[in-house]
Amino acid sequence: MTQTPSDRIDETHRDFVAALARGLSVIQAFSENQPEMTLSEVAQAAQMNVATARRALLTLHSLGYVGMQGKRFLLSPKVLSLGVAYLRSMNFKDLVNPYLQEVADEYRDSVSFAVLDGDDVVYLAHVPSKRSITRRASVGYRLPAFCTSLGRVLLANQSIEEQQRLLARAPFPQYTAKTVVQRDDLAREFAKALTDGFATQQDEIEMGVVSIALPVCDPQGNVIAAINCSSETDRTTIEDLIATRLPALREARAHIEWALRRAPALVHSIRSSWRAA
Repeated sequence: MTQTPSDRIDETHRDFVAALARGLSVIQAFSENQPEMTLSEVAQAAQMNVATARRALLTLHSLGYVGMQGKRFLLSPKVLSLGVAYLRSMNFKDLVNPYLQEVADEYRDSVSFAVLDGDDVVYLAHVPSKRSITRRASVGYRLPAFCTSLGRVLLANQSIEEQQRLLARAPFPQYTAKTVVQRDDLAREFAKALTDGFATQQDEIEMGVVSIALPVCDPQGNVIAAINCSSETDRTTIEDLIATRLPALREARAHIEWALRRAPALVHSIRSSWRAA
């Protein structure tokens, strides 16, 4: 039986393992900006008291997932085994990556496959370009959904209630001078993406970056993911992306959706990641 967000147990349920949840929160507290942290810094980042953070860190250290450098903690390479297990079990290398690679090779763009996780998009597959950019994406990378082409096309295919939940928090952080942050402007972007069947952005998450994204559907026709091309404004325009990358992405999507019919576990996995509002 497929679990839906409403089926999920909450933190007060007798079967909820709080210690496990806290351990995962500690792992997720480390970031590009905070690769090494003291005990108090981990506690603050994970939003828990120092004693609880200490027990979680020492347990993770004993298991080999966390290392120590003096009084500072850092993740160990063993953490990668958690993500690798997912990628291997879902067979991304064969199901998704070859079609992303074809588009990347043809246009020298970065090409990605991502899902919506709360208010972010999370990259499950990514073929990088060789350009020099501030935000270098990789598998597991997260970006705010509201100002990315991937996020916009996914949000456009969410229910009106889900869109309103997100838009209620506008205005959003402005990453560049061109980031669309106001509620009504974003609502128009979502509506346009739904009508067009694709979403674009330029200079909103980073100056000089332009991208286009398409939704990806499961065998029942439900939007569960998205794919995109990301390029540079000094060598292409949104109009050119629509004329050239859009047909290539549509072909890649057709192959990926066909592959998903042979991979029900991957479809079920992506569906199970949906979060309740």
